[in-house]
Amino acid sequence: MSQALQSFAPRFEPSPGRRVGSRQHPPAPAFPRLTSLVSRAINAFRLLDRPAHLRRIARSRRILATLARFRGEGAGARAFAYLRTVDPHTFEEVVLSSIEAAGFVVLRNRRYTGDGGVDGRVRIPGTFCKTLAVQVKRYRSAINPSHVGDFDRAIRAGGHAGGLLVHCGRTGPLTRLALHGTPIELVSGSSLLNLLLRLRAPALVGVAHVQ
Repeated sequence: MSQALQSFAPRFEPSPGRRVGSRQHPPAPAFPRLTSLVSRAINAFRLLDRPAHLRRIARSRRILATLARFRGEGAGARAFAYLRTVDPHTFEEVVLSSIEAAGFVVLRNRRYTGDGGVDGRVRIPGTFCKTLAVQVKRYRSAINPSHVGDFDRAIRAGGHAGGLLVHCGRTGPLTRLALHGTPIELVSGSSLLNLLLRLRAPALVGVAHVQ
């Protein structure tokens, strides 16, 4: 059974087209910048034997710095055009780095294959071990509705509280229909730009509690 949750992160903004409930927000990290530094240290230690992976993460942070300079009319279109030149694995790290910079503890995968459809995990502030699964797709066209079902199954199999499906393509009506009743928050369009350019994480609603 699914149940609406409030946003729980620092500097949260509701995603377009999704209604945020009226219950009290779970606590956000008291020190977002410190939390971000702790997350970076955890991942640096976990990936100490993965120098190529660490270089890709470092590049992702440089890309975020470049995106932060995009201003004025057409900034969104230029940002998406730029992101589509980034290789898929680096794009995954860009998304995870932006969530980390917004004040979350992010657990990055140690490898890019065999991840069961989950590209990273985010610890929910105010909980001991609840996590959100993150899946990142660098689409050039419309998202495939079947990917929603695949990700939903991966979330439940992994025991996650919910998931973020992040993509830079288009979202068709069949995909929006597939999202109904799932613990998945879609991050695309303006909500993705808020995340990458302003480091404002998307609000989560309709998250299913794992039994």
